[in-house]
Amino acid sequence: MRAVLSFLYKELTYHRVYPLDLISLAISPFFIVAPFVFVAKAHDENIQLAVALGLIVWYWLSMFFWGVGYGVRDEIEEGVIESLLATPSSIRSLLVAKAIDTLLINSYLTVVLVILLWLLAGISFYLDWAKFLLLFIVSNVALASLSFVYAAFVLVARQASFAGSLFQEAVGILSGMTAPVSVLPRAVRWLSMLIPLTYAIEGVRKIAIGQFPYHELAILLLFSAVLLSVGIWFIQKAERYLRTQGTTGEY
Repeated sequence: MRAVLSFLYKELTYHRVYPLDLISLAISPFFIVAPFVFVAKAHDENIQLAVALGLIVWYWLSMFFWGVGYGVRDEIEEGVIESLLATPSSIRSLLVAKAIDTLLINSYLTVVLVILLWLLAGISFYLDWAKFLLLFIVSNVALASLSFVYAAFVLVARQASFAGSLFQEAVGILSGMTAPVSVLPRAVRWLSMLIPLTYAIEGVRKIAIGQFPYHELAILLLFSAVLLSVGIWFIQKAERYLRTQGTTGEY
């Protein structure tokens, strides 16, 4: 636990030392989300809200993939992983700290995006915020667990940014980011059921129409348990591979 807190302190110190990054993190997502939202607004305000929520939730996944999954590569380039492997601490502690930091960033991004979309796009987010907070926490745990699997891939493959970007874009389409899963071709619709982001998006859209996402929360909890176990197993395998092959010096 002490190692996790130490790594988390390092992450938070970075944000304090480089505050402009936090400003960029707040503004950049709006310019990615806004074009889709304005197109949806031209058709129907209900569609606009559904698209906005889908994009916000997709951004949670994106932040975990780059903050946790691919973020581990930054630590390798800086020599952190090589030093870490020579101590009793594990890479898992580093990834848990990065996941907590990313969850805090996602909280910050969500608040800023909601405010900007309300002020500049005229979207009224009439949500039950208590239900939304519950879904936010459960969804972020599931997405963080998925990012652990990607982190293990990055540790072994080293150059994995293209694969990560391609995966995020494909997952965004398959999970109903801007359109319901029901409009996808039948041949690929079953893939949507295997993606935790699908249930996070469906859950937040249910909350928007006054329903409680019992089904989605249950499946997200199941995904969290399975993906966390698989992710930790892959991280252990990757860590053992790094120790035996000594490949951290090749970055």
